[in-house]
Amino acid sequence: MSDVTLPVGIPVWPDTLPLPRIEGYGLAPQSNAVRTDIDAGAARMRLRSTSTLYRVRVEWRFSQEAFAVFDAWWMHVLNQGVLWFAMPLAAGLGVQAVQSRFIAPWDTELLTGNRWQVKAQLEVQEFPRLTADETQVAAVLGPDAIALGERLHTWLNQSMAAADYW
Repeated sequence: MSDVTLPVGIPVWPDTLPLPRIEGYGLAPQSNAVRTDIDAGAARMRLRSTSTLYRVRVEWRFSQEAFAVFDAWWMHVLNQGVLWFAMPLAAGLGVQAVQSRFIAPWDTELLTGNRWQVKAQLEVQEFPRLTADETQVAAVLGPDAIALGERLHTWLNQSMAAADYW
């Protein structure tokens, strides 16, 4: 599986704040293709870049105090949301830290019990994904091959670490 390498020194989502809720969560890859129509025949298409940006819809529910932390963190640490930051987000290979940034300022709604619902859209540079070889294996053997591969990888790493220890 391809891991996402995060730049050193970028801000990190505070451990004291909850991760986005499942309700309202969604992600969509942004088009990276340039289409050129021609007079006769099929249009030509090419990629602008090999990396893919994703648009991610997120929603949080904060207590009054947690909302104050979130708001201050967004303002001071992220410079009103313009800086990239590391945040654990869910995708096909589970929840992993990815490089995120707010697309626009977030929107809030005050709920009963002095709780805050915050909705935002993030852009994410890359999500971890299967390699080309892993995709071919999973296409033939099915999705269960991914879990088997992960267990084998974990076992091998633990066995090698134990061998290094002795």
